[in-house]
Amino acid sequence: MKKVLIIGGGPAGMLAACRAAECGAEVTLLEKMNKLGLKLSLTGKGRCNITNTEPQIMTFIEKYGENGKFLINTFNTFFNKELMEFLQKRGLVLKELSGGRIYPESDNSWNVVDVLADYLKKLGVHVKLGSPVIELLHYKNVIGGVIHENGTLLCDAVIVATGGKSYSQTGSSGDGYQFARVTGHRVTDLYPGLVPFNLLDMDPGLNGVKLKNVRGTVTGDDEVLSEAFGEFYFTEWGADGSVILRLSRDVKEEIQEDYLSLHVDLKPALEEQKIHDRILREINSNGKLSYKSMLKELLPEKMISYFIRKTQIPEGTKIANITKEQRETVVRNLKDLTFTITGTRSFEEAIVTSGGVELSHINPRTMESKKIRNLYFAGEILNIDGDTGGYNLQAAFSTGYVAGENAAQEQDNEEN
Repeated sequence: MKKVLIIGGGPAGMLAACRAAECGAEVTLLEKMNKLGLKLSLTGKGRCNITNTEPQIMTFIEKYGENGKFLINTFNTFFNKELMEFLQKRGLVLKELSGGRIYPESDNSWNVVDVLADYLKKLGVHVKLGSPVIELLHYKNVIGGVIHENGTLLCDAVIVATGGKSYSQTGSSGDGYQFARVTGHRVTDLYPGLVPFNLLDMDPGLNGVKLKNVRGTVTGDDEVLSEAFGEFYFTEWGADGSVILRLSRDVKEEIQEDYLSLHVDLKPALEEQKIHDRILREINSNGKLSYKSMLKELLPEKMISYFIRKTQIPEGTKIANITKEQRETVVRNLKDLTFTITGTRSFEEAIVTSGGVELSHINPRTMESKKIRNLYFAGEILNIDGDTGGYNLQAAFSTGYVAGENAAQEQDNEEN
């Protein structure tokens, strides 16, 4: 019986352990924390967006950018349908929300963790909690085991599924990258991924303002770097929401080098001329209305005071007395409310890590290293990160499944 050792008890590690055990291997899972799935429990704000129902693999893969093609073989082996069936078969009730996002019906991430942990127990996987790995044991480019805090374990295959650097308090502190480096793998530059922005001189009055169906654009040197549409909200330090998280993926490198500009279109469904026409109709029908009262029809209540200061039009001004230039200022700010981005929040607030183990060093069909035989990598540690909507967890589960299946094979896979 082949002995497989897995480092990391997150989504990739747990599913790798399940699959390796299903394939007949003797499996040991080492988790540095005192509980499995701590980071998984935080995903989807504690609700766990498990995957997405998008049926076309190639459309799904577009959500990962240039590196998505690495997942083609993996998804052909274990995709969203297989993942949902795997969880449902073991008692997890799922539901689908807007955009094809799949959650547990309970809206409780721990239910996902519990299903996986129960199945690990049923399969006889040896789970060792509080066991951080210190070193990988390898000789002549073949893995042989690990040294962990409580001893040494020898094995036939090792799967590194330690996660990235985001939410390090859950155990994913980046130690897996060092395991990769010392075994000859290149690790790319690492950035916080799907992360909020810090904005310059944030107005305290905006804190907590939530906007739906807005368009965000990031520019640098007057060049459009990224655009996104969706939910947006202000915080005490900047901006967050699905729009910001998507933008952050596209500007992860540029944002390290210089300040960028964030442009918010509050009325993306309306062209500028239509807003002009709307204001003119209001002026013609109710010219005695104050500027502040007119804004109540255009903006959330909490945003009005800020907008008045931004446009520098006294709040009591009768709209019949607003000049053409002032009207143009109002329209311009509704369509292009501009802020200066000073950077992103830290890895502690990032949903994923962008960057990781160089994919050219990994066999995309098996997840086995091309540098060290019988060493596998799965999950966030790889240089793959996707959009919000269940894509990152699907990649973690799928690569874990494929790594577990191949690590358990009795014949070593020599075709790297």
